[in-house]
Amino acid sequence: MGQNSDNKKINAMPTRALFVYMLTKDIPLIPAIMDLVDNCSDGAKNLRGEKSLEGLWVRISISPEEICISDNCGGFTAETARKYAFRFGRATGAPSITHSIGQFGVGMKRALFKLGTAFRVESTTDSSRFVVDVDVDKWVDEPDPWQFKFKEVKEDLKNVPEENRGTIIAVKPLRKEVSREFGLGNFMSQLKAEIQSHLQMPISRGLSVTLNGIHLVSKPLMVFNDARIAPAFLEKEYPKGEKKAVHVRLYCGVGQSTNVAAAGWHVFCNGRLILEGDKSSVTGWGEKGETNIPAYHPHFNYFRGFAFFDSDDPGRLPWNTTKTGLNIDSPVYRSVLEDMVRLMQPVIGFLYALASEKSETEAGELSPLEQIIDRSPLVPIESACTREFFETPPVIKKRIPTGPPVQLITSYYRPVDEATKVKAKLGARSWRAVGEKTFDYFYKAECDE
Repeated sequence: MGQNSDNKKINAMPTRALFVYMLTKDIPLIPAIMDLVDNCSDGAKNLRGEKSLEGLWVRISISPEEICISDNCGGFTAETARKYAFRFGRATGAPSITHSIGQFGVGMKRALFKLGTAFRVESTTDSSRFVVDVDVDKWVDEPDPWQFKFKEVKEDLKNVPEENRGTIIAVKPLRKEVSREFGLGNFMSQLKAEIQSHLQMPISRGLSVTLNGIHLVSKPLMVFNDARIAPAFLEKEYPKGEKKAVHVRLYCGVGQSTNVAAAGWHVFCNGRLILEGDKSSVTGWGEKGETNIPAYHPHFNYFRGFAFFDSDDPGRLPWNTTKTGLNIDSPVYRSVLEDMVRLMQPVIGFLYALASEKSETEAGELSPLEQIIDRSPLVPIESACTREFFETPPVIKKRIPTGPPVQLITSYYRPVDEATKVKAKLGARSWRAVGEKTFDYFYKAECDE
């Protein structure tokens, strides 16, 4: 007696509850929100390409009861929603956006499940409008097939005004742990800093982003740009010549030492900041080998490195699924890291020389290399004059007087108010001059016959 082929099948379909739990388990709250904001940024790119984003906006409203993110960045069609946007994973044939941030097709769904137990997505384009309203707890218990349903849908619209084209996502009620987090005093400041850092490029291009009514601003990427300490620049493609190759730009130079958080490497993928001021082995610090780079030290607070990875195929970029770090096993990144380390070496050499000079310079005075930095203009990285490799300026030797043998006299300390009065009385311009003038005064008064 033959067996029915259906009797040989084993059901391996995951339960929705398990899927929701696993999908949201490993992503922190702020990166989940960033996934939703990234979609708005992608919409702006889709509308304008490389042109200015002026006039486009993203508005984020957060309270312990609800989160709402809205934009006027063009929306997505009911057809896109039906076939692709609500799929768990990026479906074959999904429309692509040049240099998009979205990659895996899980960001929006993962964020919505992470944030609350019910959500509403409304989107309007020039030709369609739809509303999806989901009670997550009820959806989890529904029988297969896996699907959402439109609450409202219109696909025969014409000439919808541009100002009405966009998307609104609202999540309410929030999960208890999310509501509690939103109520903490420092949460909004952390989220604000994260958005300003990670979306600094679209914001700098004119995208208006507000958080609870507060306008967010971008932080320019700055370097010193004197001709003697101009940053190194390298541009390459990986693999070279392919249509959807990863285009890489590297800058390596020096910036303000007082901004310690900005020291290190800043890594961007399709305009999205992935690592900010990284000082770890991920970007080459403390790595031993043919090109030794020391572990990070405060001597290197001047160091600035910027790595930009761009591709029409975001799947080739070396980021992880939550866009919170790099995939260090990526062949692209392993290749580029060698270039990053090579560009770092002369900058590290310069900073060692700078530290050595400073240790030999009297308090209150600038060493020769410090003087170069002090007189250098600070400019955005995009407008910097660059060169193939960073070169340490020639070390200016201290002039040793000619004539009879001389003796260096050890420095000493006196109360600031007394020392300042003496400096003013002597008309001295530096503390070195104070020492020299007081010595000359004593010698003339007591020793000169």
